[in-house]
Amino acid sequence: MSAGSGDQISVCLLTYNHVAVIESTLASILKQTISGHEVIVSDDCSTDGTWELVLALAAKEPRVRAIRTPRNLGMAGNANFAVANCSRPYIALLHHDDLYREDLLEKWQGVMDRHPDVGFVFNAYGVHQSPRLYTHPFSAQRLDGNWFLEHHLFPSWGCPVRGTAMIRRSAWDALGGLREEFGLLADIDLWMRLAARGPVGYVCEPLITIRQLRPDYYPEIYQGKGWSWVRQRYLYEIHAANRLTFYDVHELRGRRKLLAFRFRLSLNTAKWLAYALVRRRWQMIETAGDSITRQDQLWLRGFRRLVRLAAVPLLSKSARS
Repeated sequence: MSAGSGDQISVCLLTYNHVAVIESTLASILKQTISGHEVIVSDDCSTDGTWELVLALAAKEPRVRAIRTPRNLGMAGNANFAVANCSRPYIALLHHDDLYREDLLEKWQGVMDRHPDVGFVFNAYGVHQSPRLYTHPFSAQRLDGNWFLEHHLFPSWGCPVRGTAMIRRSAWDALGGLREEFGLLADIDLWMRLAARGPVGYVCEPLITIRQLRPDYYPEIYQGKGWSWVRQRYLYEIHAANRLTFYDVHELRGRRKLLAFRFRLSLNTAKWLAYALVRRRWQMIETAGDSITRQDQLWLRGFRRLVRLAAVPLLSKSARS
């Protein structure tokens, strides 16, 4: 039985090469306790039969509208494409391999309705076939955005918000959506910009079950099985861009914040370079140039060169043995 109206909600389900799980994911969206929400499935030019299955499912279910990107755009481009094809005031940005509790949209909408200044709302997460939960110590549904940014988004290289959230359309439009230059991590940049703009909503219940399924033919950078300096550089650049916007670098506090960040960034990169050398991860060393950012401190540039020079005799010895 429906618990209320979802007439304000556009569900944007992003898909790419997940034919094995997309049907169960979509089913969990169609079983929501509210009704009236539109469901847009945006396929990013899948090649494994996902698009054909989505079309077949949409033909049986009038609530589902299937759309396809003109070319493969990646996660951020697909999200922008999907949102451009909807117009309701609440955007539920979802992904193809998760499972959604039947009251997800109801809980999200409740926070947005009660707090009109909240730009987006996220929640705790469960893990498929595991007792593990990703929760956060927030006692309130409405969090101060600047506090959340400075105490939970800026301090960690991880992110408490996954790629799934409900976003207020007016906030999305004001920021111009996802910045596609940040690739698969563009959502982290969006959460930072939204938090800088105003309050953030949170539901302390595991409304989403993460499956994290990546087929072998999936792009390597999305699989997360090996080290990727490119992924790390995206993260560094996102943090840098948002700090440069949030802090006034013409003031002492802003300059100190930026200097501390640059040192932290350089130290983190140096740590991974040292790890690669000690553990003889040659590919990490060979591709270390992909980690270069404009925020690198001078000493890191020198350290990067030293690691590469130190690796040469070790690599030659390894090749001979």
